[in-house]
Amino acid sequence: MWNNPTGSILFINPHVMAEMNLPQKGGKRKVAAPRIDLTPMVDLGFLLITFFMFTTSLAQSRKMEINMPAPGPVEHPTAFPEESTITLLPAANHRVFYYEGILKTDGQMKSSPVASLRPVLQQKQTQAASLPGSFSPQAHQLHVLIKPNSDSKYADLVNLMDEMLILKIDYYAIVDITPGEASLIKGIPQ
Repeated sequence: MWNNPTGSILFINPHVMAEMNLPQKGGKRKVAAPRIDLTPMVDLGFLLITFFMFTTSLAQSRKMEINMPAPGPVEHPTAFPEESTITLLPAANHRVFYYEGILKTDGQMKSSPVASLRPVLQQKQTQAASLPGSFSPQAHQLHVLIKPNSDSKYADLVNLMDEMLILKIDYYAIVDITPGEASLIKGIPQ
């Protein structure tokens, strides 16, 4: 209920969001354009925006936990099955050099662009899964050693980590590159 200046009592419905104010003058009634008060609608808009901002869960940043080897000399190094291991050496120009098992000859190392490495890893996963039953259950899983070269890009390392997640490779490690591997990479034309 509201008293207007003319002394009459107006009843306002609280459920009505907008009110039309039509001017009334004595005698002739002149119809003017209606004026709609949108203040309650603006208030409601801000209330809704505030409500949705507080009730929405924003995207949480995700981080990947990487267990790095302990610094210094290791008394008992981790053993890995040679038959199901591949070593990736990211280098310059978005290239990855890789070899299977333990590096024995120079011709054993192959090269691939980082973007087209997935089929190589999938093939190696299939080979590891098809090992004879005499091997341990861990040997039937692919083991990946990632050894970034000094001229490799950080984005290439991130892409390789993404490949580990995409292909569901559980056994992988980031290890320092050996001087022999680094000199071997420099000797291979890219």
